[in-house]
Amino acid sequence: MPHMPPMPQLPQIAQIRRSLQEALSSRATRLLWLERLLWAVGLLCLGMVAYAVIDARWYALVQGRRLDQALQAARAARRGESAAGGAAAAPGAPGASGGEAAGAAGAAGTTDAAGAGQAPASQTDRLDSFRPGPAAPPPLPAEEGSLIGRVEIPRVGISTLVIEGVTGPTLRRGVGHIPGTALPQQPGNVGLAGHRDTVFRALKDIRKDDAITLDTLAGSYQYMVDWTKVVDPGDVVVLAASGRPELTLVTCYPFYFVGSAPRRFVVRAHLVDPVRDPGVAAPARAAGRQPAH
Repeated sequence: MPHMPPMPQLPQIAQIRRSLQEALSSRATRLLWLERLLWAVGLLCLGMVAYAVIDARWYALVQGRRLDQALQAARAARRGESAAGGAAAAPGAPGASGGEAAGAAGAAGTTDAAGAGQAPASQTDRLDSFRPGPAAPPPLPAEEGSLIGRVEIPRVGISTLVIEGVTGPTLRRGVGHIPGTALPQQPGNVGLAGHRDTVFRALKDIRKDDAITLDTLAGSYQYMVDWTKVVDPGDVVVLAASGRPELTLVTCYPFYFVGSAPRRFVVRAHLVDPVRDPGVAAPARAAGRQPAH
């Protein structure tokens, strides 16, 4: 008859059961705390995303209304100034030719003062390292975070505020004007940067001859797209000024890249209509500025 192992005694069975229960209870406790931790991290991430979205939309709503009101007031004021200037410069009015000569001289001085090109740099996916080179001081720098205007590209559905600077909080709220590049009312290359996964996602569909409008308190400027190009982050030549008024849009590339995108997508456009508003166009032409074609 084969030898059978001895059956465990009842106290031993109870001890084994208690050990298993303690091990399972300890594991269940650790899993419970891990679950709570993951829930907390998930809620924190969700809260951060919700805050960013709500902050950006609230900023766009409030500042967009203020910009529209300011644009209407500025255009009304300029129309009044244009009407008054037209009456003063009527045939036979004294000093008309002298005023024209002074305006032309002022325009020449402005052109000479802004002759040097800018060379901002781009290094990271955050686009906050776009800055002018040390040899080129920024023209009339605006305050970081101040509202510049609104850029619109109707065919691809882009309409967003333009804010001074390219820091993280600024680009979270809209398109940033690259410090050191020209402002729309100045000669040179106007540089704008935006995130590829928010305001500038639709740039992937832009093409040659698309119209771009840049509305500011100084006037409304119409541009036409010349070309698009993919460049390395260090290729800052695209932001240099040339011999005509231009607009350069910059975002990271590829558009659907996960992580820090390694390259930059650049859109270059030239100015075709400096000021659409009649109240702005008259002083601009009196100063010797002509639309670029």
